[in-house]
Amino acid sequence: MFLSALLITAFVSFVTSAVTYFFAKIKIFSCALLLFYGSNFFLSFFLLNTHITFFIIIIILFLAFPIICLLIFVVDTYYALFCTDTSFVLVIVWLLMPPFFMINLIVYAFRIIHAGNV
Repeated sequence: MFLSALLITAFVSFVTSAVTYFFAKIKIFSCALLLFYGSNFFLSFFLLNTHITFFIIIIILFLAFPIICLLIFVVDTYYALFCTDTSFVLVIVWLLMPPFFMINLIVYAFRIIHAGNV
């Protein structure tokens, strides 16, 4: 229970810090980033002792993917390989995939429930 709460806190604060940084909300960004670092410290400590595979997956998700997005953005702004907006869209789409998936899942469930009642 404690481990899942830490995981949810880390993910929500990560998404919040990314979005607030993008919209230049410095105070909210600072609080979310501190919460993200604090929860990740404890999450890493507990996962390293219990679930090493899950720990590696989380490190790849939270560390490698944002660094890859940052490198794509740097290469894009330096060499202008593609439109700058596309690198921002890549990050925004990555952030919005979980909520859009849940919204589509809920809409799909309502359609099935409604179709069964007709």
